[in-house]
Amino acid sequence: MARLGDAEPSMQGLVLALRDMTADLGFEHCSFVLRQPLPIAQPAVHWGSTYPQAWLDRYMERNYLELDPLVQRALASDLPVVWSDRSIDRLPEFWEEARSFGINHGWAVSSHGRDRGVGLLTVARRDEPVTTHELEQNEMRLLWLAHSMHGMASLLPGVAQALPEPLSVREREVLLWSAAGKTADEIGLILAISSRTATFHINRCIAKLDAANKTEAVAKALVLGLL
Repeated sequence: MARLGDAEPSMQGLVLALRDMTADLGFEHCSFVLRQPLPIAQPAVHWGSTYPQAWLDRYMERNYLELDPLVQRALASDLPVVWSDRSIDRLPEFWEEARSFGINHGWAVSSHGRDRGVGLLTVARRDEPVTTHELEQNEMRLLWLAHSMHGMASLLPGVAQALPEPLSVREREVLLWSAAGKTADEIGLILAISSRTATFHINRCIAKLDAANKTEAVAKALVLGLL
């Protein structure tokens, strides 16, 4: 059986190894999507899939990545999702199209990295709904696969995003007050430091976060969970 550690170092290479492992669990197709927190305006998305190419083309053409109920659920929760009648209540036309390509039953497991990246592993098949017995027997295996895929995909060339140098306690304080709309003079009064020192710390934050200005530094710090 293929192992993730033996896979070609690319997203599609990892997914092809994943396909062999999920086939042993009774699924025909699998996919892994990694959505990273940066850039802020248009977060980077990396994707590998063994779903039918015609479905992937339709998915991209209709921008389903922004609408897919499974993706939206993954962004908000770590809980596994089994595709059921309840899950298809939202966006029924999406699920109807998926079924037309033989994607009828499946399971989705999300993962969340310390860099605030969000991953989504999905497995699917044409026949046989996912049973309660399967849930009990395979849930931990799929959780392990989801988190393993997330960890390995995050390190791939062209995918890895470097974490910024940690902010000091004082830098976090200054940036928090900047996020609240305070000027350097006001921050100086609040923290009992000079406005020049406050400006120095703000500039250090801008440099550490590779930001163009204070506004972007605040936004990046919030997205990365540094504040």
